[in-house]
Amino acid sequence: MRADVFKRVQTFSNPELDKFSPASLITRTTNDITQIQLLIVLMVRMLFYSAILGTGGIFKAVSESQTLSWTIVGAVLALVTVIIVLFNVAMPRMRIMQTLVDKLNLISRENLEGLLVVRAFNSQKFEEARFDTANRTLTENNLFVNRAMTIMMPTMMFIMNVTTVLIVWVGAQQIAAMAIDIGKMMAFMQYAMQIIMSFLLLSVMFIMIPRAAVSANRVKEVIETDTVVKDKKNAVQSREDFVPDIEYENVSFCYPESDQPVLKNISFKAKHGETTAIYRRDGER
Repeated sequence: MRADVFKRVQTFSNPELDKFSPASLITRTTNDITQIQLLIVLMVRMLFYSAILGTGGIFKAVSESQTLSWTIVGAVLALVTVIIVLFNVAMPRMRIMQTLVDKLNLISRENLEGLLVVRAFNSQKFEEARFDTANRTLTENNLFVNRAMTIMMPTMMFIMNVTTVLIVWVGAQQIAAMAIDIGKMMAFMQYAMQIIMSFLLLSVMFIMIPRAAVSANRVKEVIETDTVVKDKKNAVQSREDFVPDIEYENVSFCYPESDQPVLKNISFKAKHGETTAIYRRDGER
């Protein structure tokens, strides 16, 4: 995927580079694809495992005692409610996280490339403030998302403990009524913990899915972007020993989203190894 993005960027012309910016393309090629990679790795290790674990636990728990099954239903509903609420809170921040990374990379790249210019104009303090603002915004966004997600684990542990108490309480009544024995109650409790643990594993996946989904859309946007400048279908590959002389005949140029051409109906020849400049008729460059 990273190679596909790089090859696609190699075909971009100025309008596509202006649309994405080099800093954003760097982030999409590195950080965004890394987010997708982490999601796939965890999905293979945890998603399928937790799904099998939870499904098997539900079948075994119901087969042990149908009268205690309502405790598992209540626990699952509570877990799903917690996940949905936290996602609605954290999702907007997750969507802008990669954009903030873009902005931070853009400022870093501009400062590194224009370091001599920054020193020449004595703008170190201004650039430090720019970087600090972007860095603090990204940090605050990450802290908000992480704090929201840290609520998930203790909440789920609380639900698991409450479920255990309910199973013991209801099971004790069933044992007193001679409906089930202690062995079935303990087996049902183990299956219930197995189901809840599978949801805990799924919750880790749910934390990464929103950010990876945003990253996937950003990568898809680059790959599916149609370039303005295209080679002809019958274009011939030049020889290695070919010395190019570029000649333009009656060409015009205008900037994107502009109706007025900057250059109109000009013709010139740029020879190999020479520097070609364009002058206005009044002599100004």
